[in-house]
Amino acid sequence: MTQQEWLEIGYDKHIIDMDSFEEIPFYVAFRQWFCMKRLIVKPQTLDRIECTWKRYYECSSLFDKCISKISEDDIISYLKECIVRYPSVTYKEYLRILQIVNNVLVYMRDLKCGGVRLYDWDRIKRYLPVDKLEKDVKQEYALKDDDIARIIDNVVNYNIYPDKRCASLCLCMNFYLGLRVGELAALTFDDFDFERNVVKIYKTQAKFYERLEDGSKLGVMVYRVMDSVKTVYSVREIPLLPEVKLIYEKIKHYHDLKKWDSPYLAYDGTDIVLYTSLERTLCNLCKLCNVPVFNSHLIRKSFVTKLHFSGVPTRVISDLVGHSEISTTENSYILNYRNNYNVLLEYMRDGLKYI
Repeated sequence: MTQQEWLEIGYDKHIIDMDSFEEIPFYVAFRQWFCMKRLIVKPQTLDRIECTWKRYYECSSLFDKCISKISEDDIISYLKECIVRYPSVTYKEYLRILQIVNNVLVYMRDLKCGGVRLYDWDRIKRYLPVDKLEKDVKQEYALKDDDIARIIDNVVNYNIYPDKRCASLCLCMNFYLGLRVGELAALTFDDFDFERNVVKIYKTQAKFYERLEDGSKLGVMVYRVMDSVKTVYSVREIPLLPEVKLIYEKIKHYHDLKKWDSPYLAYDGTDIVLYTSLERTLCNLCKLCNVPVFNSHLIRKSFVTKLHFSGVPTRVISDLVGHSEISTTENSYILNYRNNYNVLLEYMRDGLKYI
């Protein structure tokens, strides 16, 4: 048995006096871990962590408890309390709550600070009633081809939303690219390579708080184009269909007509377009075109669904949309068509040709 294993037995049996360690409250340990995370994760990820901390931990039983005295039963009790106190918490949100207590305690243990003991996290998870959590079961359906065609026709041919001409054209272009809305907002003319017939995706627009070295917020939330995307797999090149080239030319012509010098396609005469502005533009477009309102992420999922039902291999689709795991594409992005039996019938006819 190693020395460390002997120490663990001593901690668990209270043979070793835990008070001989510097007593560190959990919230102090969190701030140390949070400052470390500031150096290795994206700013918007920090914002999500801080939001989860403020909502679930600041008034919790763990908040000012010394980390040396936090037991497995304390962690189980707290996480159960979260599930009971917040009945609407989803499984995804529960994982964020668990991540904080897990990562903070593991981090402090690695630093050998505060006398943190070794925890059996598998045992902790076994005792949690995760079956009571909402599973994010909101049913989504792929956009109907007729609705997509109506929006593209009204924007491209009839300029139905002149105040947001370029943003509207960019949204139409996205039916053929399947980008995240931040990637669409960050798209510039230089990203298109017509000699190779591709558009390069390597940056995104994000909103976040700038922070001081101690992790505290500095000023108000900022919107910024960053030369990085969600994951390393998100840096990609997408082949250009003729429809994309047509829409690109219309956007370029409109920029030249207005004498704008902005490099961003979605620019419409004001500051650099925010991806929240693209969402508002899409909402208004749906109303103007008399189609059910949907968000930009459904464009991305419908792009995946359309390619899937057209027989494109899932690995190819996953590469096109920048997923690191094929399972993400399969489990979360391939949707059904609601009452669109003509589309399903067409796919069945193409796929079930025996003779």
